[in-house]
Amino acid sequence: MNAISLSMGQNWKQAVEEIVKQIIFHYYQTSPSSRSASLILRLTDHYWKKIDEHLFDSPVHYYTVLVKTIDHLLQFLQPAIDCFLLFERVEYGTKRMKKCVEIDMAYNDKGKCAIRKFLLETDETFCSRYLSCIVAACDDLGIIPSKVEFCSLLTGERKEVYVDFSHRFH
Repeated sequence: MNAISLSMGQNWKQAVEEIVKQIIFHYYQTSPSSRSASLILRLTDHYWKKIDEHLFDSPVHYYTVLVKTIDHLLQFLQPAIDCFLLFERVEYGTKRMKKCVEIDMAYNDKGKCAIRKFLLETDETFCSRYLSCIVAACDDLGIIPSKVEFCSLLTGERKEVYVDFSHRFH
């Protein structure tokens, strides 16, 4: 993953999303035996410094987002998970109509593929659109996810949507 470049045109959500990707990416690039709450805190300390506090409405807003993000990263990042895709951009569709979708994390969950999407806030419209795209992209890759998890880093909400083999959502 490339170095972070935070531009002045960014809003706080974009900046936080970029930092969170770096934290998650480096966490899962570390050996499972080294993954811990302490590692999450060290990575957050290292990367969060790159966010300009002035992007937030106030210092209280800045620290509130920081604390919630750390709390939920501690909740959602699991040391034993072995990802086989991590922040991969996947093309799918026909040669004439290529589309892309980003898979934050794909991992083996009891012998089945699970996809995890990290969001700041869950949005039903986005989740529905993402599910359609991810099923099409995984079909092109030759894998069928058993579930897609949406993890909100601001609210701590985790929504699981199960996919059966006929690509219908539950």
